[in-house]
Amino acid sequence: MIIIGYRGNEEVLKAYEKLKEEGIEVKIVKEPEELISYLFDKDVKGVIRGSLPSSEVIPLLRERLGKFYRASILKNPFTKNIFLLSPVGIDEVKGLEDKINIINYGAKFLEELKIEPKIALLSGGRLEDLGRDERVDRTIKEAEEVKKRVSYIVEHRGIVIEEYLKEDFNLIVAPDGICGNLIFRCLALVCKLEGYGAILLSEKKVNYIDTSRSGNWKRYYNAAKLLLGNFM
Repeated sequence: MIIIGYRGNEEVLKAYEKLKEEGIEVKIVKEPEELISYLFDKDVKGVIRGSLPSSEVIPLLRERLGKFYRASILKNPFTKNIFLLSPVGIDEVKGLEDKINIINYGAKFLEELKIEPKIALLSGGRLEDLGRDERVDRTIKEAEEVKKRVSYIVEHRGIVIEEYLKEDFNLIVAPDGICGNLIFRCLALVCKLEGYGAILLSEKKVNYIDTSRSGNWKRYYNAAKLLLGNFM
């Protein structure tokens, strides 16, 4: 069974009907507490936030799971392969350790899918922009420090996300959650890049997909397919 949260977005109901047509057992729930209660239910394949508010669901998730990060799964417009974009939660990254965790957890997720991680760090400008602005300098220096402290090979070229996508990088780490959220909204909600929702990256493995309240039916449908192991 797949559990999907619903509050006020009819696109969730469209996804629900489409999944039911395919013979997939789906249940709609309207309260965050009920949604989270299914997280570790052995009879449930996965839980999808659907259109329930993040401000109500995320605190409940943190109570159950502790620290985690969200990584959106999107389809690369150049190569048609999937890539992870993280962080996309506006308050999920406070410093170096959080970015290191995202790289380690994200790479492990890709390896479990038999995908070789190709990891890129974004910062606030091109590397030759160092010295132009204090905030930009901080993001560049932080990215360089992260590179030194992870065991994976990581590329850092600055702000050039278009280069990373053209070269099929599959784990792109934004400077912070606000930047990541803006990138997600531009790519997914404005440019309509196909997506599957956001997985949770943490020490605990949980079959939960976070989705935007602004998504269309295909995003909720794709999230269910991901949980069922059929999304490539």
